[in-house]
Amino acid sequence: MSLHLHGVVRARHRLPDGSPLRLAELEDLAVVVSDRRADRALTEEEATAHLAWLCALVPNGPVLPLRFGTTAVDTDAARAAVLALSVPVLRGHLNRLDGLAEMHVRVAFDEDAALRAVYDEREFSRGGGTDLTGTIRQGEVIARKIVAWRRGQADGLLAPASAMAREVALLDAAEHTEEHRALLVSLGEVEAVRAAVAAIDGVTATCTGPLPAFNFLGAPPERTRFELQPTSRWGW
Repeated sequence: MSLHLHGVVRARHRLPDGSPLRLAELEDLAVVVSDRRADRALTEEEATAHLAWLCALVPNGPVLPLRFGTTAVDTDAARAAVLALSVPVLRGHLNRLDGLAEMHVRVAFDEDAALRAVYDEREFSRGGGTDLTGTIRQGEVIARKIVAWRRGQADGLLAPASAMAREVALLDAAEHTEEHRALLVSLGEVEAVRAAVAAIDGVTATCTGPLPAFNFLGAPPERTRFELQPTSRWGW
């Protein structure tokens, strides 16, 4: 038997009722652990459970998520892993994230509408050519224009939700017509953010959370509220 390491919290963080989680305390911090079978590979079900338990921890205080698959042979090794991450740094993150959670917003635009908004027949008839290289170049230009267009559109559509956020991070999108953002919001504003996203008309807009602050660990205090960060990460 070994341990899953889920995240770092404050000591005596209240755990979800009925969960398999327990705390391995270290000074005023603790690492949240659960048992795992050491003789088999990690499964998709365990990955789903890892995220579900992290989310269940959020309402009771800040959580610094650890990457799925982080394990230890016993509680002493789990504590050593926390020590290696630097207790003062972890304590600072927890203090900064107190009362906050991450929300993910996805806005999907109609592709035909996006193409109509950015395509200029005169521009592309001048610069493209009919060969394969020219066609590829035109496609790349159109894709970049769509990304810039969707970002501008999303700025306006998400303004009410973003106004409630302490910070906003730009996340990678699978499609060039989709805008994904993470918002760091007060737990008391979660439902208001959800309602603001639900009120968006004309596009498909969804909101997920509250989540642990995956995308706001290590952000410098002087970062402006609405500065977009072009990176996303899972844990550290």
